[in-house]
This record gives sequence, structure tokens and C-alpha cells, in this order.
Amino acid sequence: MVEESFNLSFAGRLWRRGSFQSGVIHIVGQRLREGRRGRLLEVPFIIPPLADPHLHGGWGLSFQEGEFAPLEERLKRIGVLLAVPTLYNDRLEHVREIAQAFSAYRARVKDSIFPYLRIEGPFISPAKKGAQDKNFILPAEPALVGEFLSISEIKMFTFAPEVPGSPDLVARALAQGKIPSIGHSQAVYDDFARVYRLGVRHMTHYPNALSNLHHREIGLVGAGLLHDDLQLEVIGDGVHTSYEFLELLRKLKGDGFALTSDLIPPALAEDKDEFQAEYTIQGRKITTRTGVLAGGATPVPEQVVGLRQRGWPPETLVRLACENTRRFFGWPLYSLEEGAEATFLLCGENLEVRAVFEKGLCLWRAKEWAELF
Repeated sequence: MVEESFNLSFAGRLWRRGSFQSGVIHIVGQRLREGRRGRLLEVPFIIPPLADPHLHGGWGLSFQEGEFAPLEERLKRIGVLLAVPTLYNDRLEHVREIAQAFSAYRARVKDSIFPYLRIEGPFISPAKKGAQDKNFILPAEPALVGEFLSISEIKMFTFAPEVPGSPDLVARALAQGKIPSIGHSQAVYDDFARVYRLGVRHMTHYPNALSNLHHREIGLVGAGLLHDDLQLEVIGDGVHTSYEFLELLRKLKGDGFALTSDLIPPALAEDKDEFQAEYTIQGRKITTRTGVLAGGATPVPEQVVGLRQRGWPPETLVRLACENTRRFFGWPLYSLEEGAEATFLLCGENLEVRAVFEKGLCLWRAKEWAELF
């Protein structure tokens, strides 16, 4: 762990107020200070921590099982210091139990990287359910909507705009400060427009499990391209979304979307045998036994490296992976300048994470730097 007497400085391209600037920093306590003190370590990039707005687990662990502490530890070690635990569609009774466990966890861990829970469902389209369990899809009836919205720890949820009762669901959710996100839906554009006018501005793992673009009916994929004020979370792994589509999205939307992993428990698990009965795992592609593409297997840090290797600018990737999720949800952005909190990542040429610092403490560093700090 890094102490206040830490005698090492870092030189590189620092992320400051929305762009990279060459500079040298060191740590005093929990704060960044300008200039050199002690030894100097030069690195290509020094960036803010990464964010992931949608993931179910990983490393063999699951939020569905309440495994918040070990997942937080693992996410921090790869540089993700803000993440939204996402539940699969489930019985409302079980969702409430998980929510209570999460509330107890947040009471113990005041500075957790997990701000609240979200869920994919329960008011989604059976025709676009993907890997979600159809048995727990519910009609958006007033009583069920009220029961669901009463789970205070669930602040964000995925819904299908074409489901009868969706406008009332949206209005009630927004009035409570919750975030309805369009997904697992075969809505036509008119369905989308109805909830868009009410204030819906988010889409779940765009463009997956959404109605397709057609020149006479642009559907939800088209709606995502048309409206610049929508926050699109995108799995940038080349599996859920092809690299060609990602290039098209960047051409049309610029830096106006966010990367997410949709990481599921089998991803990064050392022992994958325990998942063989439910999933087929082929590298970074995980499908159900019926052949349906399941959640993600590529964490946001790896997506960043993959896109950087394909020529994406580092400025774009910092916005997509570090800032846009924070900006949409109203959380403060990091700017690595004099007096700022010493929370940052040291990165290589392809933005691969080489060290993770949180409030002046080194949480992880590359093996070759073990003797340095």
C-alpha cells in the first residue's frame, strides 16, 4: 500500500478538463501535487478510473447471489471504480431479498463503487427476452408496477415501451427518481416516441435485443441513432456488437455513448466447468445451451485496449469508458490536476491498465513495478 511518504512521481499525458496534457504529478496523502518528488516513472497515459454501468458478475461470482464484496475488490483491481450491479429478471421476492442484502452492504461500505442496483426487467418483451427467464416477465399492471417500484434499492430498470401500461410505468418511475431504460423490446418508433416524450433517455446494451432499423420503420436501433440526447450503453467487444457497427456508431454519434461489459458470472472464472451445464463458453463468446448469446465476457478495460489497437483515439476512449456514464448519471468527473483526489490509472500505449490508485493508495500494479511501489 502507498503511504504518505510515497517517494515517486509519474510523468505522462494526463487527463485534465476533457483533454490530455503532458505533466508530472506526485501524491501527498490522498491528493495529487504538481511536479516531481523522488524517483520518476514515465508512462504513456494517466487517466481517470473506468466506469461500467451494467454488469451481472464475473470471476465466477454473481450479484444475484449477493457477492458484492469480492466483486468490488476484483473490479477495483482492473481499474473500474464505478459500477452498477445489474440483476437478471427474477421473482420479485428474490429481488427484494437481494436489495436488502445490498442495502446492508452499502451500510457497511460507505465508499462502495456500487451506487445502487438495476435490473433487466420485469416489464420486457417475451419475444426479445434474450437470455432472460421468461417465467419472471410481468405485465405492467398498476399493482405489480407499484410493488416493483417500492424496492428502493432498484433505481434503474429495463423495460419494453410496447408493453401495455408502459407510459404509466415510466411516469411513476420518473416521479420517484428512478431511471427507466429501454431494452429487450420489439417496439416500433411510435412506441419509443411515446415514452421519449415522457423523459426516457437511456437504452440497455444498445443495439442488442432491440427492434431493428428498416428504412420504413426505424425501430429502436434507428431511434438510438436519430436522437443525440439518448445515453446508449454499448458492449464494445466485437461479439455482441461488430467492430464495423462500432465504427458506424462512432461516425454517427461521435463520443456520445458509453462502453459497458454486461459481464456475467462465467466471464473470467478460473473454473468454467461449473457453468458448462448452463452455458457454452468459446473464448470471449458465451451462449446459453440453446444458442442464445448471453451476457458479456470482456471487461471494459479490455474493450478499451481492443478499440485502441484498432486505431480509436485515446481521447475518445476516455470519454466512452471513464466519463460518459458519470456524466449521464450526474456523478462528478475526474480531472487529474493540482489538489485533485489521487484516484487514477497508469496506462500503456494501448491504454492497458498498469497500475490502479484510489485516494493515494495503490490497489494494483504490474509485476515489473513491484519493487518501485
